Amino acid sequence: MNFKINKKAFLDALVISNKALSPNTPLPVLNGIYLEVQEESIILMSSDSNISIRTELNNNVDKILKVSETGKTVLDSKYLTEIVRKIPGSEISIETVDGSIIGISGGSSSFKLNCIDANEYPRIDFSCNSEPFVIEGKILKEVIDDTIFACSDSVVRPVLTGVNFKAEGHNLRVSASDSYRVAIRNVTLENEENFNITIPSKHLNDVYGSINEEDSVKIKIDNQKIIFDFGNTLVLTRLLDDEFPNVSKLIPSSFMQTLIVNRSDFKAAIDRTSFIKMDGKNIIKMSINSQKMDITSFNAQSSSFETLGIVSYTGDPLEITCRGNYLQDALNTLKGDEVTLNFCGPLKPIVMTAESNKNLLQLVSPFRSY
Repeated sequence: MNFKINKKAFLDALVISNKALSPNTPLPVLNGIYLEVQEESIILMSSDSNISIRTELNNNVDKILKVSETGKTVLDSKYLTEIVRKIPGSEISIETVDGSIIGISGGSSSFKLNCIDANEYPRIDFSCNSEPFVIEGKILKEVIDDTIFACSDSVVRPVLTGVNFKAEGHNLRVSASDSYRVAIRNVTLENEENFNITIPSKHLNDVYGSINEEDSVKIKIDNQKIIFDFGNTLVLTRLLDDEFPNVSKLIPSSFMQTLIVNRSDFKAAIDRTSFIKMDGKNIIKMSINSQKMDITSFNAQSSSFETLGIVSYTGDPLEITCRGNYLQDALNTLKGDEVTLNFCGPLKPIVMTAESNKNLLQLVSPFRSY
């Protein structure tokens, strides 16, 4: 193995590859990155057996690679990434010194790194028999942003640690819930699809960090796995087994009260109460009438009181209590100047929407009033 490569391109590929690595990997060889040097390309692979990434660097666009000798090996990801990051210059050289040592050099620096026989690396099957559907990278990143924060971090119900993707015809509904809140985003698909899958949020975050907005992402689903294909990269992840709950039934068909309020003013008012916690939770009470909204929060040491002007309110006066940080998370996704909060009394979920994006809905469950 002997090649020279553009440092930035190689480092970018290593950063993506590292997203599939875990300190709790069952096989020591999976702490490394598989490197296969071909005549006109380099393939990098990484896996923790739950998520696997394959990315390729080639000379199709920019002449970033000069291969003198092909070969394959496995290198410790942590050391390799740090060496490439810190080595000076815009080009680095990598070559086999002997059967178990790789030399890495650039500028005035040179390093040696022990390697592992590539034949010890497990075979990863990136093939998939299903037809792909395509979603733009910008839309996929927005969908993840709008929902993933609502996932549970508890393993009591593992399916709630993931984001559900359910396609029926031309509609794709993306949902997440931790039992106390729900985020739902709808997307129109170009072609008709039919599937219902739940992707672990951790792995979906890895996909989010790997794609660019301008990417066209091909998605294939087959036999409890999903493959994201974009640029020169494939990301394969296992799916969660259990059935995702039907969160749509939590949305009331009608409402008793409707509030429209300036989004940034509402966010700022909640933020000013965020340091006041009761049993570790930021609990706020909203008292709403046709003229204004009062927001209060207190614990044994301190209290706060905010009066907020409103755009409009219909229905009887209402007092409702909920977690302020849950409202904040929802407001962060609802863009535009104004946000609408729909109520069915003090003990039913709050449904939040914005005129700027009618395909997004946020639901927050109340707490019993204090």
